[in-house]
Amino acid sequence: MFRCCVSLLITSLICMSTSVKTAFADVQKESVMVEKKLALAESYLNSKTAGKISESSNDEAIQFLTKAHQFLEQARKDLKAGNRDQAAENADQSIRAFSEAGLPLRLLKGKSKEQNSSNNKVIRAEIDVYLQAFRAALAEKDPAMAGLLDQQQVADLIARAEKLQATGDHRSAASVLNQARQLVVVALTKIRSNETVVHALEFQTPADEYRYDMERYKDYVALCKKVLKSSKLRESRKILFDKLRGKSEQFNQQASDLAGKGDYEAAITQMEQALKKLIQALQLLGIQLSL
Repeated sequence: MFRCCVSLLITSLICMSTSVKTAFADVQKESVMVEKKLALAESYLNSKTAGKISESSNDEAIQFLTKAHQFLEQARKDLKAGNRDQAAENADQSIRAFSEAGLPLRLLKGKSKEQNSSNNKVIRAEIDVYLQAFRAALAEKDPAMAGLLDQQQVADLIARAEKLQATGDHRSAASVLNQARQLVVVALTKIRSNETVVHALEFQTPADEYRYDMERYKDYVALCKKVLKSSKLRESRKILFDKLRGKSEQFNQQASDLAGKGDYEAAITQMEQALKKLIQALQLLGIQLSL
């Protein structure tokens, strides 16, 4: 009887220990995800674009930028207090506010109705591309991740924009379309961030990590091609995009050569550089992703 009780006690302690370790791992994973969002929001607010908005005389843009800073500050406080969900939400709000801050500067008063209408068609096409990318990523993940994006809200915003377009209010339509685009971009960022954290905890060998980075690279290359088909880059941006894309491919080739020699750790380092350059290229196309 005594031995039986001791055995049950030991089993119970082992189960408790496993449960504690699992819970701790979940907390670590959530914290890393939130910190990645905070870092992304902070990078936007420290960017050259943020500097131009601050120096502009556009009150609307400056108000949105101020809100972005406020949301980010609150997100930091939430994280420090252990409120990870609220911190994540405020980080998302900061990113959205930053996007809205840049909108007034993009909608130049000197543009004709035809130009604004054409610009809205480009934004609409980009939304479709981002939605496809989100759905493709979702198909590879847990279906529960569908909650990262309210697709009905996106559809409602698009319908509202189309009504505004029909009345000739192209600037208001652009504002609504940009809200829809930002919702999808944030969701795409979330699902890719989740993917990075989850897989990073499951790598068994450097070879596994290299293969994962390689597949991620292929996904981003495909995304680049899709977005380019629906967007028209200015010549200066096209030159920069091609340069970043070329550098990315060089790093990818070096990684492939190293992997072929069995040096996966060095290959991973090169793949990280390849992904970094490719993500910078995607950011030129309007997709805000983090490494």
